[in-house]
Amino acid sequence: MKLNLLKYKRVFWLSLFSSAILVSPVSSLAVTVQKVPNPRQQNGGWVSDMAGILSNQTEAQINQMISQLEAKNGTEMAVVTVPETAPASSPKKFATELFNDWGIGKKGQDNGVLFLISVGDRRVEIETGYGVEEILPDAKVGNIIDTQIIPRFKQGDFEGGTLAGTKALVIVLEGDKSSSSGQKVTT
Repeated sequence: MKLNLLKYKRVFWLSLFSSAILVSPVSSLAVTVQKVPNPRQQNGGWVSDMAGILSNQTEAQINQMISQLEAKNGTEMAVVTVPETAPASSPKKFATELFNDWGIGKKGQDNGVLFLISVGDRRVEIETGYGVEEILPDAKVGNIIDTQIIPRFKQGDFEGGTLAGTKALVIVLEGDKSSSSGQKVTT
């Protein structure tokens, strides 16, 4: 009888320990705004790929596009991927907090854009500063998400969607009038 009790005790503790191991990876996906490395401070770039969905080549392409945009008219844009936005109450709140924490855009011009991809939340958020809202209003942002990003993401092409979304945003922010007609941007 004592042997059976010992056996059940061992099984209980093993089960409890196994459950703790299974739950802990979920909590390790939790990212706070303060944990997201600012690429401007890290390496002078514009991309922070915490979700690991972008190749070095794609990151380099995105960095080049945004650097050219910034050189042309001073607009700053950060592209950030995260596994998920918990413990923030929503991906939108996370994006707003990150945008404000990093201070994306030139001081006094408020000409920054944050392109956030939360893989676990299955969400894309594009946060804009007041200085670019006129040329990049919510309707245009929604159109870019719906036509350039989401279709590729649905096919599992995160790199293609991120690249196409960045390219579409850069075209609008550069002031290319042909982009306002809703034309597809190909990569």
